[in-house]
Amino acid sequence: MAPVNRLYQVPLGEFVKARDALARELRDKGEAGEAKRVASLRKPAAALWVANQLARAAPKEIGALIAATARARDAQAAAAHGKGGDELREVMREQREALQKLTLAAAAAALSAGMAPNHALERRVQNTVQAAAASDPEALREGRLERELEPMGFGSLVLESVRQPPAPADGRRQREADLERKRVQSELKKAEARAQRLAANAEQAERDAARAEEAAAKLRERAMAVRRESDEAGAAALELRRRS
Repeated sequence: MAPVNRLYQVPLGEFVKARDALARELRDKGEAGEAKRVASLRKPAAALWVANQLARAAPKEIGALIAATARARDAQAAAAHGKGGDELREVMREQREALQKLTLAAAAAALSAGMAPNHALERRVQNTVQAAAASDPEALREGRLERELEPMGFGSLVLESVRQPPAPADGRRQREADLERKRVQSELKKAEARAQRLAANAEQAERDAARAEEAAAKLRERAMAVRRESDEAGAAALELRRRS
């Protein structure tokens, strides 16, 4: 694993510290050029960080998306000449399924990092992974994307089909697509609700901790006062024994 890849595995809040440490490490090794490049890396936005976590959280789905995207180029070219229409529809279905599963994995990754999943985050992650599957699949597979991406052409059509799936060739596929879309939406709503509950619990815990710390501080002050009184009483008793 290249040293810079480690940066995209650390928690988002630790990125700057890890980046600066890696830059120092590279400078110490005499790799001034790479150290300069690493030092210039900006802290990733939440969506980019989440997209990079998918390489470890959902490698199978990332692989499926990359494979389907590679096949899509040939299928699209064939469809443009009036051939391979069924192949193109099948490839789009595979891409939709991979993106839908990655959306759930992204919500879980966001929750694990204390973020609240939302539609804006979901859309930016989808855009980035779909575009990267076509333009930089190895960076996507290794989880080392350095910027958010926007899909172009066929990729953007696939994303729109994820948000509003086109009518499939038969009623069974339509029902399956509707059920899958509803399932994904339900999972995301549950994830958002859980994130809100956790945030509320964290705030309450912080308030309780602050009150406990305040009470503990008062007890420590009282204990110190009692200790001083005890020491003074002991000294007085000792003085009385000497006099007697």
